[in-house]
Amino acid sequence: MTVRSLVIGTLAAFSATTICAANAPCREIRFEPLPMKFGDSAQRGSPFAKDPTVIRHNGRYLMYYSIRNYDKKHFRKGDLPVKRNSWWGAVAESTNLVNWTRIGDIEIEGGRFTSAAVAPCVKKIDGKIHMFHQAHYQPDRNAKDCGCTSKNAQIWHATSEDGIHFTCDGSVPAFAPTNNWSIRRAIDAEVYRVGDRLMLMYATRDPSNKWQMLGMAWAKYGGGYGGGKWTEITIDAPFFRPDLPWEMHCIEAPTVVEHNGIWYMFYAGAYNHERQQIGVAWSADGVHFTRYRNEPVFPHGAKGSWNEWESGHPGLFVDDDGQVYLFFQGKSTLKGDYSLSCAKVKFVD
Repeated sequence: MTVRSLVIGTLAAFSATTICAANAPCREIRFEPLPMKFGDSAQRGSPFAKDPTVIRHNGRYLMYYSIRNYDKKHFRKGDLPVKRNSWWGAVAESTNLVNWTRIGDIEIEGGRFTSAAVAPCVKKIDGKIHMFHQAHYQPDRNAKDCGCTSKNAQIWHATSEDGIHFTCDGSVPAFAPTNNWSIRRAIDAEVYRVGDRLMLMYATRDPSNKWQMLGMAWAKYGGGYGGGKWTEITIDAPFFRPDLPWEMHCIEAPTVVEHNGIWYMFYAGAYNHERQQIGVAWSADGVHFTRYRNEPVFPHGAKGSWNEWESGHPGLFVDDDGQVYLFFQGKSTLKGDYSLSCAKVKFVD
C-alpha cells in the first residue's frame, strides 16, 4: 500500500494521523452474497437499475437508484411522467433486503435543475432523511446567477419525511467545486460524519475530461447542508485518483463506513465501458485514504454470470444490528442492462 500525500488548502483541523498497530486496518474483508437481483422495468419494459443506496425507515428498507429516460413507445399519450425525458431516480422497498418492489420515481419539490435525483446518496441524519444527488443547474433569467454552470452536474440537497417525496434545500446546488484541477463537475455524492463535521466526497474529471477522480468538502454537522454551507478541502489536488492498472482512468462512486475507529472507503475503479470493479481504501482520520490492497476486493463475476462484465458503483448500508451490506450494480455484457445485488460484509480484525 502506498500512502498518498495531499496538497490540501484547508486541512489544518485534519492533520495526518500516524497509523499505529492499534489502529491498523482489519486483516481481511469477507463477503457473503445474498440471493438478490433487482431491475426496474417501468421506463422501457426491460429491467434496469444502477447506483444503489439503502436506508431503513419505519420498519422497511428503502433502496434508491438511477433509472434511464422513459421510452415514449411504452406509454399512452399523456401517461409519460412529467420531466422524465432524461435520467432520474427511483425507490423500491423490501422487508428482507432480498425481495424488492418498486414504489415509484423520487419526487422533488423546489430547486432549479434537470435530470434530478441521479446517483442518489440517501442517509438518515439525526432521524431525518437527507438526499444528496447530482443534477444540472437550470438558470433563472430573472434571478441573480449562482455562478454555477448548466454544462456540468453539481450536488443538490433535499430532505424527506416519508423517503419518497423530497423538498429541495434552495434553488441552487448545495455544492459545486471551485478548484482549478477539475472541470467544476460533481457527481456520485457520499456523506459521512467525522466528529463535528459532515464530510462530502464527490467524483469529478480533470480538464482533459479523461480522468475521473475524487474530491472532498465538509460542512458543520447539524448546521445545514445546502448552498453556502460547504468548504472544499481538495483545493489544489484530488485526494484519490486512479493509479492501478485495473482502475484504468476512473475512480468514482465512493461509499464510506467506520469500523473500529477506521474509515473504509469502497470505490468503483474503471469507467462502466471499461469493466468496473470495486476496491477499498482506509483512513485513520476520515480524510487521508490509502488503498487497502492493490487488487479489487469485489471483482466482476465469472464468465456466464449476470455480472460477468461489471461489479460496480458500490453503496454501503449499516443495519440497526450493525451488520454492513454492500449494494452494487452489475451487467452481463458491455452494453447490457444494469441490475442490482447485495452482499454481507464482514471485517476480520
